[in-house]
Amino acid sequence: MLFERIVCGVDGSPASLEALRQAATIRPPDGRLVAVIVSDASVHAEAETSREAALLEIGDMPLAEAQIVEGPPIPSLLAIAGRERASLLAVGTHGGGRVAGILLGSVATATLHDAPCPVLIARPAREDSWYPRSIVVGADGSPQSLQAVRTASALADRFGASLRSLAAEGGGPLDIEGLSTIDALEWDRRQPVSALVYASKQADLVICGAHGLTGVRALGSVSERVAHRAHCSVLVMRPLTRYANGSRATQA
Repeated sequence: MLFERIVCGVDGSPASLEALRQAATIRPPDGRLVAVIVSDASVHAEAETSREAALLEIGDMPLAEAQIVEGPPIPSLLAIAGRERASLLAVGTHGGGRVAGILLGSVATATLHDAPCPVLIARPAREDSWYPRSIVVGADGSPQSLQAVRTASALADRFGASLRSLAAEGGGPLDIEGLSTIDALEWDRRQPVSALVYASKQADLVICGAHGLTGVRALGSVSERVAHRAHCSVLVMRPLTRYANGSRATQA
């Protein structure tokens, strides 16, 4: 089941609540959704307010909850994603809340570098409510991009969405053998970032693969630059960490 365990960072801001709504949309019917509010003692009242806002969004959704966690914001959010064995981590693009000093711009960047699972960077919906009617996926023929293509295809089938698979010729070497397995592939002469950002103007969701880089090694990667510059929500298919006996093991 795709994205059966989703963790979403919430600070009470409109951006974080939009991320929660999009996470709830992507969540499969039997999936688990955990809204995480990171707090410390000095802003506990605000954390409670954020939790109440998250609970209003969740409503009577089964297998969904909102919890407050004390600690530093980024490590705490990543730790909860690991503890929950999350298959998706969702965050907004910015935030105005003071809870533990969370600024979702920096949180988004940190999750793109170090999350133990794929990451959804949610942007505001163009209409009243977000729904992935149009999906764009970037492909270079690598195993990571082919995983992104498979995910995009599965989501397009589930939501009845249109799907565009783009191969950008203006970047690094392409794996032609891998690309030959993709149906209805579109070629674009631009750099990968430019091609995907341009395509995002007419899309609800852009999906791209990540090559498993962490920390400073991930700075400036195609997936990170697309996530920050796209005009719509972006799903970055980071490798899913495998866990054994509750501890982090190897990455898939």
